[in-house]
Amino acid sequence: MASQRTPQIILPHLSWSLARLKEAIEKENTKYYRGAALQRFRLTYEVALKAIHSFAEQEGNNFLSDESCFQWAEEKQWLKKKPDWITVIQNYNKLKILSGQKFRNNIYNQLQSHYDLLVYMKESMSIALNKKI
Repeated sequence: MASQRTPQIILPHLSWSLARLKEAIEKENTKYYRGAALQRFRLTYEVALKAIHSFAEQEGNNFLSDESCFQWAEEKQWLKKKPDWITVIQNYNKLKILSGQKFRNNIYNQLQSHYDLLVYMKESMSIALNKKI
């Protein structure tokens, strides 16, 4: 039975999630919309990981950590700079365990750069997928 986690299936979901993240970031800066944007970031991050895994699985790779997934994506030249994606991982993990408003506001202020990184990665993945087809 074919995997339901192929890049052809996951990348459209990542595109959709990125579009919703962009919408959330562009909303007015209120406590409610900041919370919505942070939640959308978490969901988008998780779909991005699934996309990386789907490509990796096609090449026989399996990763046990988020860091190894993003490292592999960097090796594929789908990401630009390690410090940027390390920050994305750290902020995702902080959102999972910390609830302080100061932390959340700091992460919210970085969402545009996180969005840009994930868009670049998605576009690079799309190019790689089109080369395979």
